[in-house]
Amino acid sequence: MKKFLTGVVAVLVIVLVLMGVTAGFKLFRIDIKLNGEESVVAEYGEVYEDQGAKVEKVAILFPFVRKEYPYETVNGVDVNNLGTYEYTYLAEFNGKKYEKSRKVEVKDNAPPVITLVSDPDFYTLPGHEYIEEGFSAFDKYDGDVTESIERIDDGERVTYRVSDSFGNQAEAVREIVYDDRKGPEISFDDWVYIQQGTAFTNKYYAEDDLDGDVTDRVEVYGDVDTNTAGEYKIRYVVSDSYNNVTVAERTVKVCAYDPDKVIYMTFDDGPSRNTDRLLDLLKKYNIKATFFVTDVFDAYEYCIKREYEEGHTVAVHSYTHNYARIYQSPEAYWNDFNLMNDVIEAQTGHRSTLFRFPGGSSNTVSFNYCDGIMSTLAAQSRQKGLTYFDWNVESGDAGRTTDPWEVAQNLIDGVQWHSRSVCLSHDSLDYTVDGIERFFQWALENGYTFLPLDENSPTAHHGIAN
Repeated sequence: MKKFLTGVVAVLVIVLVLMGVTAGFKLFRIDIKLNGEESVVAEYGEVYEDQGAKVEKVAILFPFVRKEYPYETVNGVDVNNLGTYEYTYLAEFNGKKYEKSRKVEVKDNAPPVITLVSDPDFYTLPGHEYIEEGFSAFDKYDGDVTESIERIDDGERVTYRVSDSFGNQAEAVREIVYDDRKGPEISFDDWVYIQQGTAFTNKYYAEDDLDGDVTDRVEVYGDVDTNTAGEYKIRYVVSDSYNNVTVAERTVKVCAYDPDKVIYMTFDDGPSRNTDRLLDLLKKYNIKATFFVTDVFDAYEYCIKREYEEGHTVAVHSYTHNYARIYQSPEAYWNDFNLMNDVIEAQTGHRSTLFRFPGGSSNTVSFNYCDGIMSTLAAQSRQKGLTYFDWNVESGDAGRTTDPWEVAQNLIDGVQWHSRSVCLSHDSLDYTVDGIERFFQWALENGYTFLPLDENSPTAHHGIAN
């Protein structure tokens, strides 16, 4: 009986549906139900995501007969402007439009965001005031509100507070870290030159950023025999009240000669047709010099071998000495450098770690080819374990004069201003070699000592201009 009734109902439904279609009856409607509240608040400046809705086709006579129905949405919410908007769901059936909207009020309820600049290694010395590392605050509606931050330092922490124009408040707290992680600084002259037989005064000073003068805490290790020429190492050890230890070392050089009358004679741009004649003069006076070599005159490469074998220092200057080529980029410079070092190695069996920039480290001609290249090359040379040399005395042979006697006099005048003179001259120039003997004679007669450059010699660095 139950099955019979169910079948009858089903038949009636089918009949009514067919009748409704043929007669134009409205047997269905569209039902739209919003998920959640019909009125909500959206945050200013943030993406609005609606909670959605359920849209169904419903049989009017039998409302339990339901089916999902397609729909469209219209997002009228502008989260970048405060106000009330609508988010609408739309559906169309049998020429009739159905819609339902949710009211969305865009408000600024979010507080500003405070950002603290913080270095994990930063600390404040005990008993000292905290030095602000930096902070900022940004609000989505008001923008940058850093200037409105109230900063409270109670000695243990710093509190930062700020409100936006709608009264939304933000707070951040920074704990102050008190510590002392840096050891004292020991100061002295890295190298001390004294003449054999004279007294050595061991002067040094130590200062700590917290403890102040701690010179009396320094422990000194090592002795200097002033009666015996040689190099002596002295080691200094000191600690502060936080047990930070500093160790430093310096060299004291006891010289058989007067350390205030030392000349490092350097010759650039060779070897050339003049180099053999210059080497003969150096041998005559038993003078050791330094040659910053090029391959501009490749027929005289053999002179590099002679320079090395006769005890002179051979160092890199440039393979081409072409400013436009070598200073166009760091890569171009080091390519030129390596080519010259290849020549040196072929002649001497060794590569050099000493060099001189064409034009010196202070040259400005490099501006024409690559901005900042000299600063870059100087830094890269340190990374490569190389040492570059400039000069503090000029012979003037690179443009000021072509007079051999004036070349010699310029050197005589210049060395008297320095205890250790790094002299610039050129063995590529006839008139330099013509006049240099006069300078050699004067220097030896006046108690000067000539030495070749090595990695511990004075570099006479200029200020880098590019």
